[in-house]
Amino acid sequence: MRLLLVPLVLVLLVVGLSYTLFLLANLRSGHLARMRREPGGAALPIARGLLAALAEQVLLIGTYPLGWLSQRERRTGGPMVLLVHGLYHNRAAWFLFRRRLARAGYADVRFFSYNSFTRDFESLCRELSERILDLAAEADAPVALIGHSLGGLLLRAAVCDERLRGRAACLLTLGAPHRGSTLARLAMGGLGRSLWPDTPLMRGLAVLREPSDLPRLALVSPVDNMVLPAENLLPPAGWEVREVAPMSHVAMLYHPEPARLAVEFLEQNLPR
Repeated sequence: MRLLLVPLVLVLLVVGLSYTLFLLANLRSGHLARMRREPGGAALPIARGLLAALAEQVLLIGTYPLGWLSQRERRTGGPMVLLVHGLYHNRAAWFLFRRRLARAGYADVRFFSYNSFTRDFESLCRELSERILDLAAEADAPVALIGHSLGGLLLRAAVCDERLRGRAACLLTLGAPHRGSTLARLAMGGLGRSLWPDTPLMRGLAVLREPSDLPRLALVSPVDNMVLPAENLLPPAGWEVREVAPMSHVAMLYHPEPARLAVEFLEQNLPR
């Protein structure tokens, strides 16, 4: 019983602290005031976010070990999709999302995994660029790119590599901190702390020259509890932005709506 109490306390601590900081950051930014003016107000969406966060943490802890298992990649035919997880996660974060893509006809799904504690953004970006080049050569076609949270920022930087011109079909981000997050002050490790809004990394991302002909879509939740304040979810000019139903940051990986919107985006830009 005591062993079960440890993860339970951890879940409650993470969810409670993150949503307390969500309220404080978005009260100052005016986001909560805008939510209150929406039909139904702010209380119900925030409650939905809290419940989603509790469920998401249980799923995350329960499935995380699956990411340590070795996986054999093989070409299945059809379009190829590359998934890049966020900070402190591994490829197991995508287990439901990948299944939903496969059911929609996108079965050739690959992953880019990394250690959040031992790597820096620049080296990961270079490695990711090479990974995309290799996959595009294997598929003999452009690759669709999908990133959650930090994974979205890594993909944004990677597609600016001139060698990837014509090798990326489209770019979708889920809950990416496009302008950083004030929650980064509590992050463990240099990679996490580099996501503070005014770091050299975030200033560099703000002036990236992204390929203007690359279809780009950012999915955002109005009650994201990790990217603070909410305005920091917004990507630079040239992106399409879609707001999903109220859900927590990690729940975007497990909720069916982001996956459905991802499939729609792929169908528009990566025909089967």
